[in-house]
Amino acid sequence: MDEKVTRTNAILAHCHQCLAHYNDGKDDCENTKCPLYTFMPYKKLTPDLTWAKYNPRKKGLVTWEESKREIDDETRAALVERMEKARAARQKDIDDEDAEE
Repeated sequence: MDEKVTRTNAILAHCHQCLAHYNDGKDDCENTKCPLYTFMPYKKLTPDLTWAKYNPRKKGLVTWEESKREIDDETRAALVERMEKARAARQKDIDDEDAEE
């Protein structure tokens, strides 16, 4: 695939698909609850950003204070270790793919 997909192209493609192929990208769909409505170039309304407060792990809305939780040093060290293992595994996969070619 030689073409580069831009954010604008992806948003307009989503809008076109969402509106059953009737939108040319220059009309306001007025779907303020859509996560992509914020980026819509021809929006007339204010986006409803309540979806941004949704936490799928808690299956509900979270407060601003809950979203800014502190991580203790032990948890941070465990997260760093897990991330390093994941990076090493990914690098091994890349090296294996290069070796096969």
